[in-house]
Amino acid sequence: MKKSLLFAPLAFALNASAQVVINEVDYDQVGTDNQEYLEIKNVGTVDFPLQYLTVEMYNGSTGTGVIYRTFSNPAWPALGPGQYFVICTNAGATAGCNEVVTPATNLIQNGPSDAIVLVLTENPSPLIIDMVSYGGSLPDHTEGTGTTAVDVNSNGGVSIGRWPDGSDTQNNNADFRLMCTTPGATNVIDPVACDLSTGVLDIARVGATFTALLAPGGEHIMVFDPDRAGERPTFDVFTVDGSLVASSGVAASSTGSWTFPVSAHHGSMLLIRLTTPTRQETRRVIVP
Repeated sequence: MKKSLLFAPLAFALNASAQVVINEVDYDQVGTDNQEYLEIKNVGTVDFPLQYLTVEMYNGSTGTGVIYRTFSNPAWPALGPGQYFVICTNAGATAGCNEVVTPATNLIQNGPSDAIVLVLTENPSPLIIDMVSYGGSLPDHTEGTGTTAVDVNSNGGVSIGRWPDGSDTQNNNADFRLMCTTPGATNVIDPVACDLSTGVLDIARVGATFTALLAPGGEHIMVFDPDRAGERPTFDVFTVDGSLVASSGVAASSTGSWTFPVSAHHGSMLLIRLTTPTRQETRRVIVP
């Protein structure tokens, strides 16, 4: 039996340059939780020997992490740079699943304040190389602050994952977003099949809105914020995988409008995000 890290958290330093990360977790589905999965990604530049990796899952419902499940397998392969390894309960419903595990239902706790930890065991002592706390911050099992992104059972096809894909700032709340399920593939927050509201924070005041639309000819996107209330908005443009392609702050005395050229993005979907001190809204535009 592998020793849990719970009883000596100070003895194990978190590797700030972890080569593999917990990249995506789908722990809650509509109805019975029978399609749960965990995705691991190699964000390094050399192969990583998964045979020496242990996945530990912690229940934090009492405020103190209690380990309830572990997974490891000496037959797990070496994971190449940029590759994904998906642990699932239902290979037929989970694209890219590499390892089917049991139980078939309720594999991963739904929160609050639960955690998943990756432990490198081929070491003088076990070494934590990544961890995520979700539904709150679980002491000793959180990078920075636990993510506030919450998987929901009211919508199918959503999960929590790193956005941009593989990003690790050592802060769970900054790294994880609610997004569309993409096991074994790049994390995205807004493909056509997934509602935008599942991936992008929207704390707009009632009636507040901004417009983003293609200009005639389809070579520019025009954005306009009619509900500025003296605030200075910032407009950011992202691709669906989280890459920032443009950003512009608008002076408080201006009309709150901006034009962005999109000649390099034909055939793509772009996300245009407005941010002010009191709200954040996002629109999507498909560039033909």
